Amino acid sequence: MKRYFVGFLAAIAWLGLFTPAAQPQAVKAKDEMDVLFIGNSLTNGNDLPKMIAELANAGKQRPLRHERESPGGRTLEKHWKDGKALTKIRSRKWDFVILQDNSQSPLSGRDSMFDYGKKFDAEIKKQGAKTILYMTWALQNKPADQAAISKAYLDLAAALKSQVAPVGSAWEAALQADKKLSLHSADKKHPTRTGTYLAACVFYATIYGQSPEGLPGSIGKLSAEEARPLQAVAWKTVQAEKR
Repeated sequence: MKRYFVGFLAAIAWLGLFTPAAQPQAVKAKDEMDVLFIGNSLTNGNDLPKMIAELANAGKQRPLRHERESPGGRTLEKHWKDGKALTKIRSRKWDFVILQDNSQSPLSGRDSMFDYGKKFDAEIKKQGAKTILYMTWALQNKPADQAAISKAYLDLAAALKSQVAPVGSAWEAALQADKKLSLHSADKKHPTRTGTYLAACVFYATIYGQSPEGLPGSIGKLSAEEARPLQAVAWKTVQAEKR
């Protein structure tokens, strides 16, 4: 009997030895914000997800752990038919999944954008996650298109009862306030690093519900003076869309 009792105590000691090692990992997983980005080069440009994560760290928010499925030029329809994005959605219990369609889809493929946006949203909700629509911006030489782009994303967000990150609206407001601001790259479509920084500030405000004002401009290789008006525009735009 004594031999069995000693063995029992040894088993308890063994379990006690290994249990503490598992605890920090569980706490870390709970503390992180898991975000999946489904998009294309407008998501990849200047590594937008990484920039958002760096803003979150600077703002002492929950750390943002991110993955992406974002080949260049991809539409939501192509993402759905390819299947890789759906596999990633089903791979984890995400906090948010970001959906970004091709830049011209709100103008020339609105029906497809809505059809596949709804399909993705249904799968996202099955995972217990929330959808955020990434409202993109108009081409530099076609600024009047922003109204239709914004409306398409806002209408889809209303249909899905989801959030929208109003990046396009923030770009429009920033460009109206400063005509010399360089948000578009030479191809008039993709973002400069300044454009991506503004987008990151919008996502920070959308995801965390906090103002990005006062966060480092250096994350976007900007001075504090250059970053300050962009942060203010991002926060004002997100607040306006919520209302």
